[in-house]
Amino acid sequence: MTRDNGFSRRNVLRSAAALAGVGGLGGVATASDGESLRQIGPADLSDVPTDLEAVPAAAVPETSSGIGPGSMLFITPPGGGEAACTANFVWTDDSGTTYLGAAGHCFLGSSAAGGTELDEGPDLADVEVRVCVDCQFGGLSALVGGLRGEVVELGDVVYARQRTDDGTEVGFDFGLVEVPSSAEGLIDPSMPTWDGPSETGEINAGDTVVQYGNGVVTGETVLTKSRAGSGTGNDDASGSWTAALLAAPGDSGSAVQVGELGAGGLTGVEAAGILTHVGTSGTAGTNLQKAKEMATEAGLSIEVVLAG
Repeated sequence: MTRDNGFSRRNVLRSAAALAGVGGLGGVATASDGESLRQIGPADLSDVPTDLEAVPAAAVPETSSGIGPGSMLFITPPGGGEAACTANFVWTDDSGTTYLGAAGHCFLGSSAAGGTELDEGPDLADVEVRVCVDCQFGGLSALVGGLRGEVVELGDVVYARQRTDDGTEVGFDFGLVEVPSSAEGLIDPSMPTWDGPSETGEINAGDTVVQYGNGVVTGETVLTKSRAGSGTGNDDASGSWTAALLAAPGDSGSAVQVGELGAGGLTGVEAAGILTHVGTSGTAGTNLQKAKEMATEAGLSIEVVLAG
């Protein structure tokens, strides 16, 4: 999945409908407060040509360089098709292997739940993932105009899950793709604009939260990729969080931090959530502790790589 020279009218309308809350991929789930939530669909690239034309690095702000939180992902899931999502945190395991996190549903076909074991679910070896380095533009700007930086191929998708067998989605949506050693020099674990994380935590009601994503309309440029909102709660039982935070297709999988206001302004402090769902009153996703627990069930002992 590389650069597109065009974007079909059908896909533009599909993305616009999803942004309005009447489209998107995945089924409807229910939050602990009863609100109906829908998976934030990846931005659909199915009809987009795949020749790449890189944007010179000099044209890209320093704040959006490297591979890490907020990076734009181009994914070919099982069964074909192409999609664009946003990476969350950089992760590492006991062996020193480095991973980039995403939403599990970005890696899986719509009918696949994914499993608790590494050998369950669809053949993840068939999933192809590329990451955009030095990307100033996201959303339709990257899809229609082809305004992308260098695209680097990532390694194997080692884990992906998007719901339980009974259909529960919120709090059970997470995936990991390996960063090959050849790309490790490009890794930047800090979130563009907001910086951090310097520690891990959770999203509670009243917390200021920050995000950096590549959603259609919401994440077209560096200025709109960076967003702040307010946490509305954390549910340890379901492993989920909720917040009043703007999101759209293409933002799916992005990192959410708890922010702190200091002398230098608002900065990210706690790695806390993975954005996967949107509803009428805000967004929701998997909390950090639940993501780690699911990876542990699959035989992976992972930790977020902190910035600085």
